[in-house]
Amino acid sequence: MIERNGNKGLKPQTNHGSCTVQLKELELTTQHHSYLESLFFEELNLPLIKISKDNEVVKWNEETVALLDISDKAFSYLTMEELNIRWPIMKRVMAVVDMSRERGEPVEEEFECEDLTVKIRALSPTGEETTYVMFFDLSIQKQFESLLTFHHQMEAVSHIAAGVAHELRNPLSVIKGFLQLSQLTDGFSKYYDTIMSELNRMNGIIEDFLSVSRKKIERKAQSPKKIMDSLTEIIKSECLLHNVSFEIDLQPTSKMVYVNESMIKQVILNLLRNSIEAFGDAKIDRLFRVQTIPKEHEYVLTVEDNGKGMTKEVLAQLGKPFFTTKDRGTGIGIPLCKKIIEDHNGTFQIESERYKGTKVTIRLPFSS
Repeated sequence: MIERNGNKGLKPQTNHGSCTVQLKELELTTQHHSYLESLFFEELNLPLIKISKDNEVVKWNEETVALLDISDKAFSYLTMEELNIRWPIMKRVMAVVDMSRERGEPVEEEFECEDLTVKIRALSPTGEETTYVMFFDLSIQKQFESLLTFHHQMEAVSHIAAGVAHELRNPLSVIKGFLQLSQLTDGFSKYYDTIMSELNRMNGIIEDFLSVSRKKIERKAQSPKKIMDSLTEIIKSECLLHNVSFEIDLQPTSKMVYVNESMIKQVILNLLRNSIEAFGDAKIDRLFRVQTIPKEHEYVLTVEDNGKGMTKEVLAQLGKPFFTTKDRGTGIGIPLCKKIIEDHNGTFQIESERYKGTKVTIRLPFSS
């Protein structure tokens, strides 16, 4: 434990016996509190700092120095304002501390910067004017989740690759036919616009496919309808390949959602893949339906199929990691989709009825 100011204690100068006893008791209580606090800092093995009522870091431990990469010298000699300027996490710390003091209860938030992901938790013990801040390193967990997400993303990409190839074959056939025709008639200029149109269509399909496969983690405000529009061709080709009717109803909105486009697309394509697998060999008119409805504060997306559905027992187990009803399933698809949506401050809900189909409702908040 490192402390900016040592405990000086109380040294009463009085001749009154009762006052002397009270002050000595207060001194012992203060020393006992200081001793317990020292044990707290040294034995907890958790990055921890103490912030005074004047918003200065007065105590910290070695774990904090190691995690935040802020030296003892910086903690000792820099003001909080100077720390805020040099280390962005300290600015976030003060925001969490202010919220904790204002609400009178512990407050926690996550902070992300490059490879560091930390949960910041601030609490002010009753009767004290100081605030303790604990740091929980989530970096390894986030890296693992990112790797798992990318692995599942690549798995989804491999499944839709055949559909994309099938969809590209149509414009290629058109282009080939018109090039052969232009050679015979010596009239390439007559077919130029059609050929360019088909090439642009192919380029769009490839770009949409690549946008799903790119390993991107950043989030930004963007149009939810544009995201869904870019998925339409891929979904259409996949449904065509598996003899599934595709219905889509995208209601327009000028509002934006703050999301990672690649991850949201991954969720939708994973649901498509689940629906196609759910049809199995059933001799029915297969249907996959996508609908979006912009509400006042959120964007509501529903994905629905008329496959074999699930029993209540299976539905209750579905969100648990590694639970699967598939012979070669991993059981991470639905939990991963749910976590991606929840990480975007949204909700992920599944409804299903045996032999009637499954409906998934995703709600994403509009960015302010």
